[in-house]
Amino acid sequence: MTASDSSFQYHALFEYKRERGDDISLQPGDVLTVLKASLKDYQEGDERSPKGWLHGTNERTKEKGDFPGTFVEYAGVVRQGLPAAKPWPRPVPPTPGGTQSSVGPGPQPPGATAAGGGGPREAPEVCALPEQAPVVLHRLIEALERQGLESEPLYRTPPASTGPPELRQALDTDPVSVDVDQYEVAVLSDTLRGFLQDLPSPIIPAVVYSELVYTAQETQSLEECGEKLKSILESPNVPQANYQLLVHLTRHLVRVAQSEAQNQASPRLLGQVFSEAIFKHSHFSADVNPEHHVKIMEALITAGGLVEMQAAPDVTFL
Repeated sequence: MTASDSSFQYHALFEYKRERGDDISLQPGDVLTVLKASLKDYQEGDERSPKGWLHGTNERTKEKGDFPGTFVEYAGVVRQGLPAAKPWPRPVPPTPGGTQSSVGPGPQPPGATAAGGGGPREAPEVCALPEQAPVVLHRLIEALERQGLESEPLYRTPPASTGPPELRQALDTDPVSVDVDQYEVAVLSDTLRGFLQDLPSPIIPAVVYSELVYTAQETQSLEECGEKLKSILESPNVPQANYQLLVHLTRHLVRVAQSEAQNQASPRLLGQVFSEAIFKHSHFSADVNPEHHVKIMEALITAGGLVEMQAAPDVTFL
């Protein structure tokens, strides 16, 4: 791919309704791809603050056309070295009983045998997150929400950092005692995303990953998809720390999305923002279309987020 063939990606901030035949409509959170060669009189850096009309593709609707550059924000350069249209393999359905004798190429449930392979593909053991991980996330979320969720740039711009080193160290050492209220919203949101990004083990365990992806692929309704995903994540195979962290995060993102009119943070945009960190270490994730990861997060938010698991009451038999 030559420099002139590279593309830029933008996120829509505002709704735009088509005014002319060559226009395309936008919804907040839409991802737009614009070829560098289509930018007139381009000079280095122009892509970051577009002021006129841009010509590109809306990745949600697959429509190509013109849209106002002032309605979008720059997200980055489209990743180099990948084909423009990678033939992502179709996720396989979960196997009844948890075993699978033969599947095609692509992501497979743990223990599945690849067609033509030399035996079962060993899945990694379930690694729980550190026990204090949900506590750290909960403290950051509490501080953010005390300052209000109507902040316009909340989660819509790339993080400036992974958070102040002294705050990160204090959260790692004693998350209960650290004074998080002294920090501004932007610092807290950056720290939250940096914390998720730096977790040492997968947030989504391999044992449920393939079923989540398959459900996102095959279920069209976001509400229905979200309810199915919630049921999958309630599996006893998901470690308590992982589940509790996802409860805190998804419930928080639901509340953020409820203030979409003020902060422009739609469920889809939030899914785009957080999907990379959530699925960073997931088994087979490199072989899966990242759009499935975005949909999983979007559907969970749309369905109201995960709920606290109620412990079974103790029963004494006399």
